[in-house]
Amino acid sequence: MSSQVSPGISKSAMTWLSLWTVYLIWGSTYFAIANVIESMPPLLAMGIRFLIAGLLLALLISLRQGVGELKIPKEELRSSLVMGFLLLGFGLGTVSIAQAYVPSGIAALIIAALPLWIAIFRTISGERLARVSWLGLVIGFAGMALLLKPGSITPVSDIEDSKLFLFMLLVLLGNIGWALGTFLAPRFPLPKDTLVFTAYEMLAGGVSLTLGGFIKGESISDFLDATSWSWLWFFYLVIFGSIAAYSAYLWLVANAPVSLTATYAYVNPIIAVALGVIFLDELITSAYASGAAIVLVGVILVVSAERVKKEPAI
Repeated sequence: MSSQVSPGISKSAMTWLSLWTVYLIWGSTYFAIANVIESMPPLLAMGIRFLIAGLLLALLISLRQGVGELKIPKEELRSSLVMGFLLLGFGLGTVSIAQAYVPSGIAALIIAALPLWIAIFRTISGERLARVSWLGLVIGFAGMALLLKPGSITPVSDIEDSKLFLFMLLVLLGNIGWALGTFLAPRFPLPKDTLVFTAYEMLAGGVSLTLGGFIKGESISDFLDATSWSWLWFFYLVIFGSIAAYSAYLWLVANAPVSLTATYAYVNPIIAVALGVIFLDELITSAYASGAAIVLVGVILVVSAERVKKEPAI
């Protein structure tokens, strides 16, 4: 990602603009998905979303840098496709199915635990974690247990607590898959241009989600017959959720301190919870509030320990 700043915009202003773009757009993703799947089949909607976004991104790369930029070695292409299947196909597919029953804020909080699972995979690989990281893991998983406890959460639809628990576990399983892909990514040969990687990742995720939708019995006619409200949020996810926010994130990775960029991990779920409560009438129980706070404290501790490790004092 280029480190250049647009003429007339200071680097500081660009940093905060990019940061709030990531905060607001990624924080509203779960709210947007909830509105999309109101009338659209979930897997097909997410699959077609990423197919369109991947094609648009590939077109943008071709116009700016030439078609040749998309030509990458087979090993890098294979790795990009595997990441797309694992992160988007499996990771997001489970979320899109579960959000018909799981409140969007709860889905966001479960996914906010991503740094906890990555820390677990690092431990399994033989890496030693700091004491603060271990404390964060214990606190974070305690909060997760409180959220997952049957009866703690009011479902979106009228289903039994046991079924809601299974759908929350589905989100958790998808998050573990996403964490595994994130953990393994540096060990795979990937394109140096992160936008090229993202384009192939989105296309692979789009294909796998679309195929999954057909296998599940979803139909194109149901997708096309969606309400105008669902279509509005569908295109929001394509343009803003899949392209604008990710471009802003990549700019931050290349130009901003790790300590600042990492804050999205615990700001996004707060925004997701707020949107769910205000606009989707999602209820916050005492267990919901307590679990959310405990999870976020655990995530903050783990992320803080990691960024100190990556960002030496100047």
